[in-house]
Amino acid sequence: MSANDKQGAAGEGVSRKQRRAAERAARKSGVKTTGSGTSSGNGSGRSVLLVSIAAIAIGVVAVVALVLVSGGFGDDSVAEPDSPAPAAELRQGRTLVAAAAVDPVVVEVFEDVQCPACQRFTDRVEPLIIAEHVADGTASLTYNDLIVFGEDSVDAAVAMRAADELDGAFWDYHHVLFHNAPDGSISRSWLADIAESIGLEREAFTELLDDPELLAGVQEDMARAATYGANRTPSVVVNGQLLEAANWEEIDAAIESAAAAS
Repeated sequence: MSANDKQGAAGEGVSRKQRRAAERAARKSGVKTTGSGTSSGNGSGRSVLLVSIAAIAIGVVAVVALVLVSGGFGDDSVAEPDSPAPAAELRQGRTLVAAAAVDPVVVEVFEDVQCPACQRFTDRVEPLIIAEHVADGTASLTYNDLIVFGEDSVDAAVAMRAADELDGAFWDYHHVLFHNAPDGSISRSWLADIAESIGLEREAFTELLDDPELLAGVQEDMARAATYGANRTPSVVVNGQLLEAANWEEIDAAIESAAAAS
């Protein structure tokens, strides 16, 4: 076979592939093909196109309606935690302590709601401290603010204090806030959504987000953290001693040791 014959055969082969590809594409779009030419198939192609556009439009409307009903785009909804908040009988402001506790070991936790490690601590370690040591009067547990992630975290810290100011609902708010803590930014509107989800009045809550006394309380916590040398979150202090790691094993051992010493 000559070079010219090879080129002719190759060109013919490519032409057939292209023609078959065009025919398949035409069939999908409703356009008829005859030989190497095409025709529109009269009004059928246009009808299919109109039906497709109408279906897409209906789908878009349905999605928009669903988004509006659910409160907008993104992950701004408030989900109810699976586990209950700390028991009401243990609550004294931002501290949890049993009524019958006598000289309990003092456990202080410093956290930032936007800190992923704090979220895991609140979900996994905090319930163990409460169940194993707070409920029986061995220890008390106090939540403190240590802001490491900026203004959104300040708003969230003030929001927890606002919940306590309005209805003594610090631990209810703390529980829902940490369960729903987003990876991105935190809006004041979303913080107010959480307040409403636990039965607080939205307008009164929102006004407290700019309360200078509540903000001063956050700053006092941060100054207190500095006295212990705590500069990361979560940080745990047991009877005035900053622990090296905020894991359950070390916290449990520190509480047991402090209780035995006292």
